[in-house]
Parts: sequence; C-alpha cells; structure tokens
Amino acid sequence: MFEHTVRLLLEGVFICEITHHEAFAFLNHPANQQAVNDYLGKIGLRLASTAHGGAFFAAHIETGGPEKKAAKEVFTKIKHELRPLVAFLEFVMRASQKDDVICAGSVIETASLMLSIDSNPTLRSDLQSLANLVKGPAADSSDRARFNKVLNRFKDEGYLFLANSEREIYQVTGKIEFIMEAIAFLSEHEKIALEDEEAEVTSQGSLL
Repeated sequence: MFEHTVRLLLEGVFICEITHHEAFAFLNHPANQQAVNDYLGKIGLRLASTAHGGAFFAAHIETGGPEKKAAKEVFTKIKHELRPLVAFLEFVMRASQKDDVICAGSVIETASLMLSIDSNPTLRSDLQSLANLVKGPAADSSDRARFNKVLNRFKDEGYLFLANSEREIYQVTGKIEFIMEAIAFLSEHEKIALEDEEAEVTSQGSLL
C-alpha cells in the first residue's frame, strides 16, 4: 500500500475516502504519514492535507512566504481557472433547491437535477451558459448532453466521482476542500496586496 499511495501522490492525485478509500485509510495512520513524508522529503516534497482532513496530496516543501505580488498573480490565474467550477457548484445548488453548501461527500443525482432543469427555463439557459464555459468537445443541443459534458469535465478533473454508473450518481471528492481553502487563502492575500497598493498611492499623493 505504501508504494501504491506514493505513486498516487507523485501523480498529483488528491487522495480522499471517496476516490481512494484504502490509500486514504493508510494515510490516516500517523506512522504511515511519517513514512510517506520522509520518502517525499528526499525529493523536495511533503505530505499535506486539507484543513478538515478530507484529502491528502503532495506539496512542494516551503522555502519562504510567497511575495505579495506573486500571490496576487497566482490568485488572478486561479480565479480565472476556477470560474467554471464555482459556476457549476452554484448551478447544482439552485437546481437541487438546497441551501446546503456543497462539500466532500455531497451527492449529485443526475436524474433528479435533470427534472428540475427540464421544468425551469432559467436553469436551462444557465446550463447552456455553463456548458459553453466548460472546456471540452462541443455537446449537442440537448440539455442532457450539455449536463453530461459538464459532469464529465469535473469528473476528469477529480472534483467528482461516479459512485453509481447505472443511476448516474456522483459524489463530490475531497479535492473540493483544497480548492475552497486555496480561494480563501489567496483572497486574503489579494486583499492585503490591494491594501498595500492603496497605502502606497496615498503615501505618494501626500508627497506630491
């Protein structure tokens, strides 16, 4: 299990209970965590986990805090890349008519959501916009094809796991925790960077 788990981590996989149950259980033992971390440390990596412990992943060993300018650039890049994901999560919440925040383990039932979409012109329009936003081969004009395109995209990206192929039931994976934490972290750094810029402008203005 050690070799299998390390291989997954080196491939950039986010190991969670939903997608890799055995590897996740293996990493939940402190001794195994230490062994894996020691191995990764030899190649400049470390074993990391999300704040809520929903997923493990390999990260580069930190050598210092990121510069504020670099953090702002990274935030802008991630914000652009995550736009489809955020739009998808918001769409699912509206279609399911639930106020609960989507998190690791949340269930997405395709058939149930399609019933809501078919009966709501606004959702159908939003789905078309979402499908256009998501990268991938163009889907045909049916709402079902558009929704399948979106689901397959986020499954391929590791955010969804097909728990029941016959009933087309998906589960949100632990990778979602990492993304939410990254957004919160980078948002805070973006705020700090903007505050510093405003202070600098104010200071320059007082000198002129």
